[in-house]
Amino acid sequence: MKKLLKWIIIVFVGLVILGIYGSRETSEDKLAKERYNKANQSQKACVKTLGEGAYSYKSLSWKLDNCNVPK
Repeated sequence: MKKLLKWIIIVFVGLVILGIYGSRETSEDKLAKERYNKANQSQKACVKTLGEGAYSYKSLSWKLDNCNVPK
């Protein structure tokens, strides 16, 4: 019983650590968000459309590039 409890605690702590490091925002993410905020309405609509379609797995910077949002 003690081994099971110890393994549960170890797995929980590992998942918490992965969650913290996985959710950190990189500088590339910040730049992409700034580009998105400066885009006009039609460009934002384009990004939203790409985000809902077959390209939803692509990064925000890729979507911005394909919607001709200036850097």
